[in-house]
Amino acid sequence: MIITTALANEIVARAMAIIHHNVNVIDHHGQIIASGERHRIGEQHEVAREVIRTGKRICINNAAEAARFHNVHPGINHPIIYDDRVVMVVGISGDPAAISRYAELAVLTAELLVRQAIEMRETNWRQRLRDTLFCQYLEQGATPAGQEALHRLLELGFDFDTPRVPIVVTVQVEQHQLSDILSTLLREFSQLSGVSDVILLGSHEILILNALSEAQETLLRGIEFVLSNQISHYHIGIGVQTDSAPDIREAIRFARSVIEVGSKVQPQRQIYYFREMAMLCLFRVLEDSYMVNFFINNVRQLLEHDSGEVLLDTLSSFIANNAEPGKTSLLLGIHRNTLTYRLQQIKKHIQLDPMVFTDLTQLAVSVHCYRRLNPRQSEWIDSLS
Repeated sequence: MIITTALANEIVARAMAIIHHNVNVIDHHGQIIASGERHRIGEQHEVAREVIRTGKRICINNAAEAARFHNVHPGINHPIIYDDRVVMVVGISGDPAAISRYAELAVLTAELLVRQAIEMRETNWRQRLRDTLFCQYLEQGATPAGQEALHRLLELGFDFDTPRVPIVVTVQVEQHQLSDILSTLLREFSQLSGVSDVILLGSHEILILNALSEAQETLLRGIEFVLSNQISHYHIGIGVQTDSAPDIREAIRFARSVIEVGSKVQPQRQIYYFREMAMLCLFRVLEDSYMVNFFINNVRQLLEHDSGEVLLDTLSSFIANNAEPGKTSLLLGIHRNTLTYRLQQIKKHIQLDPMVFTDLTQLAVSVHCYRRLNPRQSEWIDSLS
């Protein structure tokens, strides 16, 4: 284990707050990396090098003994051992006879902080391994690589069977702040009530799995509070309930897709529910389908006629008003008979009857696909959003 400068400085600060004697932390190469006497940082400590070699405490009792070595003061030099190796030396300056009792406190402080750092590092390593395996399963699914990742996740104790709802959080953060902010978000998300797992899906994407025993709205308020304290640009996508590994993959795709769609059609919002926007997400999939031109051509065929624009506006209003003739007529300011005539004209021109549910569904998809290519304010699309 390599002792970091941050850990070494924390050991010095905490130990000196207890014993009020100078404390040095020397790394496994014999170099002072933290000290209450900051001018000594970076210097080699000859006695500490001997402690590293032997693994035993060495006391320098007075100035005469210290003078025999380079850059050494009277005091106690104690090895901190991990995995049968000296990972660092803690040096406490002063008369060993007078500071012996205090030195034990400094050594204990160092050992506790090193143990905490090791445990934290191992926990972080296990967490990152789990994140990597989870991402591999998401991407690979039923392939051999995906099933191997799933098997290893199950060995690590990951629970796919408990009913949960995946919540995907995407963040926009400057690159130089990314590491610190992600670490904070992961830590604070994991402490929220109702959170069972937090997984880093990518450099700008976090997955939160919630326990259904907690109210979802309460959890979402907690997530928003954590995010708003760190960043201003983020989106939250809520999938659907899952209770198996394949279901989790699918529900995460739902959460991702609703962020993609929702952030475009309602950019002023930051939370999107797949159940509310499932139709728009389906339309988004359709836009990349080989069938999209079929639906667009329905509208183009309608527009070939002299009254095409009027008929398209009428159709859009009819869809927006849930196919209710009375409400549509009132909105358009026309007589109900006029509306009926226009709907009959649509049926005549493109052989799809707006009064028949299956035909109306085709017409709704057609209008959406056409408007995506030819944007214009569309009330029925807004109402779906």
